[in-house]
Amino acid sequence: MNRTTLLAGLLGFAALVSCKVNLTPEGMAKAYHGIKEARKDLTPENEYYVGRAVATNILAKSNYKYKDEKGFDAGKLEGMTAYLNAVGNVVAMASLDIHHDGDRPTPLAGWHFVILEDPSINAFAAPGGFIFVTMGAVEQASSEDELAAVLSHEVAHVRRGHALGSIKKSRFAGVMKEMLDSSVQLDAQALGNLTNVFEGSMDDMTDSLLVKGYSRDTEFEADSVGLEIMIHAGYDPSAFVSYLKKLTAHQATGSGGFSATHPKAEDRIAKLEKKVAKADPVKVPKIRKTRFKAAISDLE
Repeated sequence: MNRTTLLAGLLGFAALVSCKVNLTPEGMAKAYHGIKEARKDLTPENEYYVGRAVATNILAKSNYKYKDEKGFDAGKLEGMTAYLNAVGNVVAMASLDIHHDGDRPTPLAGWHFVILEDPSINAFAAPGGFIFVTMGAVEQASSEDELAAVLSHEVAHVRRGHALGSIKKSRFAGVMKEMLDSSVQLDAQALGNLTNVFEGSMDDMTDSLLVKGYSRDTEFEADSVGLEIMIHAGYDPSAFVSYLKKLTAHQATGSGGFSATHPKAEDRIAKLEKKVAKADPVKVPKIRKTRFKAAISDLE
């Protein structure tokens, strides 16, 4: 399934399952309509709530430890988190000027960038504009441009709807079997079975983000689109390659995190270098260096 969701069909199924409809020809027609609804892309509203649920799962797996927590509790952004959001929103806004078939709409509630208090090197993009970067990944950046490269890659994942595509086909097959098996009367038990299938979709997304990672093709696409985004935002495209080069040694250790959820850095570099060579060189302004240095000093 390409950027479709079982969750979007839940309301379509509700009318059918709540009234204990037997799968007569009329019931079959309603089931078919429900399945069609399930295959539709999420609306921005749907995507926001799905993304928020996935983001909560990510935070839970990190024991809810994130930087500048006191600022969040007070309803404001502070320190490195404020800086990350400033850079993140620059690249996120630039991404809206770059269009590819199938791009997701602008996140309903804007973009949210959070630093997880985790020493491993990784980053995650949940649907709806929720992006997480570990402290390990932030500390690997030696410039704002390198940090922008990380964020551009994650913004590209959101724009391309990659997390939504991680819902397993087996989930959809399970719904179809539940709906179309002529021996099934869609009563409360059947509704419970369907609910379990829908809830499993969240697990699929979280598993793809934190454990298995995306497919190689998906990661390469996020690199390519991310490079376009950072160039359009005015950042130095060579910073994308320089950041990845730092990660080759870490990935060689096979210690999880970035190593487990991304293709080999060497392969990504090989694809990006060709595109970077064709891009116009960028002279990094002094102010960009100054503000990065000031932000990083907050971590010391």
